[in-house]
Amino acid sequence: MSSRKIFNWFITENGRKFSFYAAGAASTCAMLLNFLPQTILLEQYKDLVQLYKKGLSVPVSLKLKERFLKAIEITQVHPLDRELFKPFSAYGFEIFSAGSIFSRYGVIVGLPANFSYDSLDGIDKSIIKVNNEPVPWDTEEGQALLNSLVLSENAQLYAIAREIRYRQTSKPLLDVFLATSSCLVAYGLGNKINKKFNFYMQPFPLRFIMYSLVGLFVAGNYIICKDFSQIYYEESIDKELKEIPEMASGGKEFYEKILQRNVALRKLMGKDGENLYTSSGNENYMVRLKHIPLVQRKSFFEKNIPA
Repeated sequence: MSSRKIFNWFITENGRKFSFYAAGAASTCAMLLNFLPQTILLEQYKDLVQLYKKGLSVPVSLKLKERFLKAIEITQVHPLDRELFKPFSAYGFEIFSAGSIFSRYGVIVGLPANFSYDSLDGIDKSIIKVNNEPVPWDTEEGQALLNSLVLSENAQLYAIAREIRYRQTSKPLLDVFLATSSCLVAYGLGNKINKKFNFYMQPFPLRFIMYSLVGLFVAGNYIICKDFSQIYYEESIDKELKEIPEMASGGKEFYEKILQRNVALRKLMGKDGENLYTSSGNENYMVRLKHIPLVQRKSFFEKNIPA
């Protein structure tokens, strides 16, 4: 069957029915892809980022468990909800969280390996690789990377509290809604234009242009809503946490160390580092603004530390 016949089949009655069910299937898939990892498949999601040693998952140390419970206290989690929050050891040097307070499956918070470092002497340099190569620790960049890995208790508490508060918001559920509704809106808008302007009778290239414009419009709105809501919740959480003295100083230090690490990695990773990070240490985004720039978050805490 030629491509022209296939395209023409979609404007037949059977083709329109197929498009309707395909749109429903796409919307369902979008919902499940966002919903399942945060709920039913939460444990399987955790396995993907879990830190392992000799084939076994690394348990959370008593010190970090106590620190996690302290962050629970700081964020004033309701006593009935505290059992929903579970820490685990995460791979790498980024804190991780998944799940939602509104789900019976709870919330997991991945504590990175460097949270166990109390001093530079306690760091096993041999296991740290950059681009699968040993780090030149005797260089300025290597020393900066090493220093960035050690965080004070307050900095760690801020990072943990930030993730806990984030999982108490409606953002995870909002992401599910945005993904599902965007698929439905794309189909509904395309179908509406087809019927109103009789695009079914127009040449396929013209319909293709219309579908492309609808897709770009819906995708653009999805990205704007997703990124705007992300920034809104990040700002709200930072404003709340900075009112707590130890959280304010901890937030300042946390972003200082993250920026220091990113600047060091930018130099150590060469071209890949330049693609990932800016010269100031911010994450490099082409068009979107997925998060508040790290420099801005650091500046926020510097200017708002309570006396």
